[in-house]
Amino acid sequence: MFLDGHNETRSRAVFVSVTVTFILASILVAARLVARAIIIKQRGWDSYCILLAWIFAFCMSFAVDFGTSKGLGLPDVDKPPAEDPTLLVAEYVAILLFNPALMATKTSILLLYLRLAQDQKKFLRIAFYVTLAVVIIGGIALTFTTAFQCRPVRAAYDLAVANPVCISIETIYLASAPVNVATDLAIFVLPIPILTALHLPRRQKSFLVLTFAIGAFVTVVDVVRIYFMQLAATSLGILPSGLGRITSLEFSYNASMALMWSTIEVNVGIICACIPTLRPLIKRLAPGMISESAPSSGEHALMEASSSSHGDASLDSRRRKKLLQQRSPIEITAETVTADVHSIHSAQPAEDQEKQQINANNGIVQEPGRPLTQCTDHSVVFGFFHLDQQPKSMVNMQGSEAIKFWALIARLLFFTGFAFGMLISISSEIFTVVDTTRSIGISSAIYGGAAAGPVLGQWTLRHVGFKTSFITSLTICCCGTLMFWPSGALHSYPGFVVSSFVGGFGLGLLDLTSNVFFMLCGPPQYAEFRLLMGQSVEAVAAALSVLLSTEVFSVEVINSRSFIIIQWAYLVIAVLTVLLGLFYYYLPLPEATDSDMQDQLHRLGIDPSQKYFDRFPVNFTSLTIAAFSAFCAGGGLVCIRTFTGNLFATVSTKTHSSLPISPSNFGIFLTAIYAISQALFAVLTLFIPPRILLLLAYAGCIAFSALLAALDFPTVAGVEAVELVFAVLGGSIPPLVIAIGIRGQGRRTKLAACVMETGTNLGACVAPFVMLPVVRAHAVPYSFGVIVALLAAGLGYPLYLNLFRAARRLVDARSYQLR
Repeated sequence: MFLDGHNETRSRAVFVSVTVTFILASILVAARLVARAIIIKQRGWDSYCILLAWIFAFCMSFAVDFGTSKGLGLPDVDKPPAEDPTLLVAEYVAILLFNPALMATKTSILLLYLRLAQDQKKFLRIAFYVTLAVVIIGGIALTFTTAFQCRPVRAAYDLAVANPVCISIETIYLASAPVNVATDLAIFVLPIPILTALHLPRRQKSFLVLTFAIGAFVTVVDVVRIYFMQLAATSLGILPSGLGRITSLEFSYNASMALMWSTIEVNVGIICACIPTLRPLIKRLAPGMISESAPSSGEHALMEASSSSHGDASLDSRRRKKLLQQRSPIEITAETVTADVHSIHSAQPAEDQEKQQINANNGIVQEPGRPLTQCTDHSVVFGFFHLDQQPKSMVNMQGSEAIKFWALIARLLFFTGFAFGMLISISSEIFTVVDTTRSIGISSAIYGGAAAGPVLGQWTLRHVGFKTSFITSLTICCCGTLMFWPSGALHSYPGFVVSSFVGGFGLGLLDLTSNVFFMLCGPPQYAEFRLLMGQSVEAVAAALSVLLSTEVFSVEVINSRSFIIIQWAYLVIAVLTVLLGLFYYYLPLPEATDSDMQDQLHRLGIDPSQKYFDRFPVNFTSLTIAAFSAFCAGGGLVCIRTFTGNLFATVSTKTHSSLPISPSNFGIFLTAIYAISQALFAVLTLFIPPRILLLLAYAGCIAFSALLAALDFPTVAGVEAVELVFAVLGGSIPPLVIAIGIRGQGRRTKLAACVMETGTNLGACVAPFVMLPVVRAHAVPYSFGVIVALLAAGLGYPLYLNLFRAARRLVDARSYQLR
C-alpha cells in the first residue's frame, strides 16, 4: 500500500499513520496525567519527562503532517516548486526533534523503572542507571550532531547556500542505530527479571505481557525505520561517501517512509511508557478489568482482618501473617495489598508508605515485610532444571549430574564459534579493507580483544561467578556487534578496528568462561576430554558461519546492498546475545569457589608446594611454560590460516596448476578438520595420557610445517593436502595446552585459565604481524619458517611434562582420581 499506486499514496499513508499514532499517544498521556496527578495525587520526574516527550512528539508529528501537504512523499516532478523552501524546513524540524523526543520517552520509562526497583539486586539498579546515562548522553549528542552538521547551519534547510559541507542525515541515522537498538533492548529486557519474580493474578500478568509486547513492537519499528533509511541512502547513492546535505528535495521522496516510521516510533514509545501507569484510572472506570472475579476465602479473611485492624494492630499483624502463610502467593491481589497498606498506614514511616503506594498503584503486588521479588518455596521446573534449586559445587559433580550443564554451555560455545568465524571471515571482505595489512589489523583486533577479555574474566569468575560472567560477556558481545553499524555507516576503518576489538573482548570472555566451566564441571580426570569436545562444537559452529558468510554474504561487499546484508547479520547476532543472556539468567548453574578447588586438590592428595632447586614452585613453573606454549601454538595456527592464500598463489603460479579446493572453501574445510580433530583427540585422551598426545601433535605439526617451508611442491594440490593433515594434528594443540596447564593450581585455577586464554589469543594477535615482513621480504614458502620456529618453541612444554617427574605427577589424569 505504502509504495505502490498513485503518486499521492505514499504521502497519504505517511499523514494517516503519523496522525493516528499521535492521537493515541495523546489520549494515553492525558490518561496518565489524570491517573497520577488527580487520582493518586503523585507527580514524579517520569511524568514530567513524558509530558516533555509529548510536546516533542506533537511538534514532530505536526512537521511531518505539514510536510505531506507541501510534497513530502511525492516524487520531485509532482511537487510544486513554490513549496520547496517550506518543505525543507519541515523536514529539518522533524529530523531534529526525533532524538530529543526519543530521549525524553526512554528517560521517563527508566525513571519509572528506578522507582519500582528500590528493593532489587544492586546490579539491576546499576544497569538501569547505565542505560539512563546512555540514553541521555546519546540523545544530547545526537541532537546537537543533527542540528550542527552543516557548515553553515542554514544549509541544512536552504538550498540557496553555496558550497555547504554536510554529513547526510542518512549517515547520522545509521550511525545512531546501535544506541537506539541497544537502549530499546535494555528497556525491554531489564525489567523482565523483576516482573517474573512477582506473584500477580492472571489478569494483571496478562496486562503486563500486553504492555511488553507493545514495547517489543517499538524495537521492531526502530528496525523498520533503519531499513527504510538504508533504502533511501542507497537509492540516493550517498552510502559510500556519507557527505551531502542533511535534507534535499530528492530526500523528501526517498526518506518519507523513514520519517514516518521515526514518528511512529516516538508515538508508540510514548504509548508504552503510559500503559503501566494507568491502573488507578482503569480501576476507577472499569474495576472488573483489574480485580479477580472471585477472591479466595483467604482473601476475604485477610480483607476482614484489614478492615478491623484499627482496633488491635498487633493482633491484626499476627492474623495477617498467619493468613498469608496459608495462601498461595498467586492469590494475593493488588486490592488485598492496597487494603493491607491502609491497615498499617499509621505504623509505617512515610518513606515506606510511599514505596508501597507506588508499587500498588502500578499494579505490582508486594506482601508487607517481604522483598518485592522474594521467591517462594514452590518448585519451578523447566526441562531438566529446577529453577529454584541451586546445584551443588561443580567440582563435586559426577558425570551423570554434570551432563545437563555441559549441554547448556555447549550452546554458548556454539555461539562463540559462530560469531568468531563470522567476524574473522567477513573482516577480510569488507570493502574498506583494501590490503593485507588492514585485513590482518582487523583480525588482530579481534584476537587482541579476546586476549584482553580474560583480564576482566579473572575478576568476574572469582567474585561474581559463572552466571554473571556469561551474562556480562554476552552483553559486551552485543555492544561490539552493534558498533559495527556506525563503523559501516561512516566507512571508518578505525571504527571497524574498535568494534572488532570490543566484539573480540566479549567473545574472549565468553570463551574463557565456557572453557573453565567445561574443565571444572565433572570428574577432574576427564577435563581434557570435556574441553576438547566443547572446542569441537565451537569449531563446527565456526565452519557453519564461514560457509554462511561465503555463500550468503558474497565477496562483492563493495556493493552497498551487500554491505547492508552484513549489517543486518550483525544485528541478528546482537539480538541473539540478548536472548541468550536472558535465557541463562533464569537457569541455575553450579559454581566453584577458590576454596572448593583447593579442597579438591587436598582430597586428591596432590602436593602443589614442591619446588625445583628449593626455589621455583612446580605449579607456577608449569603454568609459565604452558602459557608460553599456548602463545606459540595460537600464533602458529593463525599464521597458517592467514598466509595460506599467499602460499597457494605462489605455488599455483610457479607450477601452473589449479586449486582442487577454492581458497574460500578451503577455509571451511580447514575449520571442519579442526572440529573432527578435536573430537578424535577427545576420545584418545580416555586411553592415552594427554601429555603424550600433546607431544605427538606438536611433533607432527613441526614436521608438516617444515614440509611447507622447504619442499618444492609439483602442484598446489600437494600444498592443500599437507595443510589439511597439519590441521588434523594442530587443531587440538591449544585446548590440550590449556586443559593440562591449569591442573594442579588449586585456588588459583581460574586465574591460571585466564593466563592460558590470554596467552593463546595474544599469540594469535601478534604472530601475523611478525610473519608479514618476512613474507614481503622473502619468498612465501621461506616465511613459513616462522611457523616452524613458533611450534618448535611451543614443543618445550610437552617435553618438559614428559621429562620431569614432578610435572608428570602434577598433570597426569590418573593423579586426579579419588583414592
